Amino acid sequence: MASDRYRPLSGDEIDGKQDLVDLALVERRNYLHIRIIYAIVFSLSVIINVLLLISYAGSSQTSTDRGRTKYSGITFDAEIPYHVYTTYWHPNISDEVSNEAWDAIDTNPMAVSLHDEFAKEVGLGPSTRFPWDTERSIYYVKGFHDLHCLKLIRKAIVSKHNNDSQTFNLHHLLHCLDGLRQDVLCTADDTPMPALTAHHVGDGQLRQCRNWNKLRAWATRKDQHACHAFNDYREATNTLELFAHCPEDSPYRPVMEAYFEYHGHKDPYEPRDSGNKVIF
Repeated sequence: MASDRYRPLSGDEIDGKQDLVDLALVERRNYLHIRIIYAIVFSLSVIINVLLLISYAGSSQTSTDRGRTKYSGITFDAEIPYHVYTTYWHPNISDEVSNEAWDAIDTNPMAVSLHDEFAKEVGLGPSTRFPWDTERSIYYVKGFHDLHCLKLIRKAIVSKHNNDSQTFNLHHLLHCLDGLRQDVLCTADDTPMPALTAHHVGDGQLRQCRNWNKLRAWATRKDQHACHAFNDYREATNTLELFAHCPEDSPYRPVMEAYFEYHGHKDPYEPRDSGNKVIF
């Protein structure tokens, strides 16, 4: 009995055992291969999902930003109702009240001083150099320029209607009208406006707008404030004088003051030969 329990394995039995071992090794290798394949597939799945999340986040951010500009960074984040009648025009409002409202619109931030590096970064072309800093140029903010044009056109119409003696440069007025035309086409506002009553199209309708106060804050930032002030209704002839209004805390004020202390001031609206200017 002891000899049966401990007898040596025959050749056939050894070969059989070896076959089992080889089979086990093959199965283990196959198992490892399957695990590696699963790991690769899982990793690819994770990578794809991460990329999809990044893509979704990017598109979500874009939709949230809704027209964020590369200049001031403002976006369409303000809901503002549209009104047919305002302080700026109403059939029952006095000319004095509406004139004061229009005259109070500040368009001086129209000119900004932008650093050369920033201008290059956002793709702006060269412009007139800022007189008080050799690394900056003067640019004109479109929104403020448009408001200036609206003020000028309205002033000309009202003055003519009231038979005032003030004259206007017709070419300037037509330039403004054409600029506004181009802006309307560029904006291509597709907002459908309800019209329940004649001449009250869109009254009270909420509009998604950019925040004007944020634009003003950007344009008047201390380093970008161009020390600019002017009269919307007059034609400047000594334009350097328009940039002689640096605030007390402006970094450019010492240079500006030194210049005018040496050269003196001129009348910014000094009368000159009108040349080919057409008077309206």
